[in-house]
Amino acid sequence: MRKSLFTLWKIIKFLRDNDVKTGQKLLFLVPFLYLIMPFDVVGDFFPVAGQLDDVAVFVLMWPILKSLISGYEPGEGSGNDSRDEDTVDMDRGDYEIE
Repeated sequence: MRKSLFTLWKIIKFLRDNDVKTGQKLLFLVPFLYLIMPFDVVGDFFPVAGQLDDVAVFVLMWPILKSLISGYEPGEGSGNDSRDEDTVDMDRGDYEIE
């Protein structure tokens, strides 16, 4: 339970951090929006299958959300700065074309 509370606290800090990109924050809304959307891949009027597709979205999104949170440290933005030396950042232009 303590680990769950710590993870929840980390998610809240992640969502409130101004250095984190808005797109990354919106990824946390995808499962909840899909759950409340009136249109599903499989309609909720099918007894079991209708609820299984809602659960599937949570199951498929969890690894993505978990990787965002596990790499996040408050004050370090998106947490993607843990690159090795061979990684190229196309936006910064820290590469050469030979």
